[in-house]
Order: sequence, then C-alpha cells, then structure tokens
Amino acid sequence: MQPGGRVTIQGMPMRFLVSLAVNVSNNEQVAGLPGWAESDRLHVAAKAPSAGPSAPAMDNETAGPMIRALLMDRFKMTYHTEDRQVSAYSLVAAKPKLKKADAASRTFCKPAVPPAGAPAGSRLLNCRNVTMAQFADRLQYIASELNWPVLDATGIEGNWDFSLMYSRTIVLANPAGRGGESGPASGAAAATDPNGGITLFEALEKQLGLKLEKQKRPMPIIVIDRIEQKPTEN
Repeated sequence: MQPGGRVTIQGMPMRFLVSLAVNVSNNEQVAGLPGWAESDRLHVAAKAPSAGPSAPAMDNETAGPMIRALLMDRFKMTYHTEDRQVSAYSLVAAKPKLKKADAASRTFCKPAVPPAGAPAGSRLLNCRNVTMAQFADRLQYIASELNWPVLDATGIEGNWDFSLMYSRTIVLANPAGRGGESGPASGAAAATDPNGGITLFEALEKQLGLKLEKQKRPMPIIVIDRIEQKPTEN
C-alpha cells in the first residue's frame, strides 16, 4: 500500500487476500477455503481514491472493504459468520496508567509519527476519549502483528486518553512474538531490540499498566461458502 492510493500485491495466496478483505490475521478466523487458496499465487494492482500523492498510504482497515468488494465481484466470493471456539486475547488490567478524557473531545485511536530519536521500527498509537472496549476492538486492526482478536476484560469504566509506543522490528525478527504457538503463552517476544525498542506486549504493561492474555473462547469467524479459482476478465 503506497501513498497516493496505489495497492500492489504480488505472489500472495488467496488466503492472504481473504484475510485482508475481512480484517483478520489468523487462520482460525477464516474457515471453508479450498486447498488451492493456500497454493495458488495471485497478483493485484489497483488504484484507490486518494487525496493525492502526498496522502498517506491506506491502512488495512481502509483497504479491507475494497479488497472484499474485489473478491466478491471478480471471484464470486460469498460467506457467512458463525461462532466457533478459537484463540483470542483478553486485555486485562495490571496497574493502569491512564488519563481521564475530556468528554467533549473527539474520539479516535490511530497511528501517529513516532518522535525524533525513537528506536528504528517504532510505532506510535494515539488514543483520545476512548473506552477500554473501543481500544481492545481497535487494537488488532491497528497493531497488525497480533494474531488473534482482542476482547476487553479490564473492568475499567469511562473514557481515557493515552499513547502507546512499541517496536515492530522485534516481532518481524521473531514471529513467535506475535503470540504464535511456538512463543511464550503471554505472547511476549523473547528477542530484544538492540536499539532499545520494546514489544507491543511489554509496552502495554510498562506504559499503560495493561496486559494481553491468551485463551480459547467462542468467537464469530468467517466461513467461506463459495469462491472461484479463476477471476472474471478485467
């Protein structure tokens, strides 16, 4: 995804496109895909509406509905949702470090530019006037390195202002830090960043006094009813 609205996807399996289309990042959350969806490789070149070359690149949450419309149109994809037992994160309170929000302020939770001097690979998330339920719901979509959905179990009421900065470099170097089965139960990465960055899991605890805990629970998943192997013509 590039500034100006251009989206280029090369050599990716259909499962990747479907996961992007429905905003999930874990295979447990999409069922019913045929075998070729894992092996066939696809190329997509598209241009989305944009404010111009200087506009920032789209995030996954913005691109998802466009990719979904493409799959439904060109690959005749249909799907439904149903509850199944899957892995999930619970956001829990440890020693909360949150600032009470002004109820009149605008509500948002979005990525921002890290400050000068931040470790390489740093990501900054600014949230204003949000509830813990809203934060948990948005966290997986904003922090795409999380493998599973996040549910609020903090018990914290009210609306809050806070910022969160962490390093994605560690996760890229050590995929177990995404909370995969090969990683620690808490999902915390074992690797360290020589530049001083910390994982999302560490940042949540150190900066906000919150934790992510992994557990199994019934959750809505996407079940693919139909998807064609060959797209219709351009």
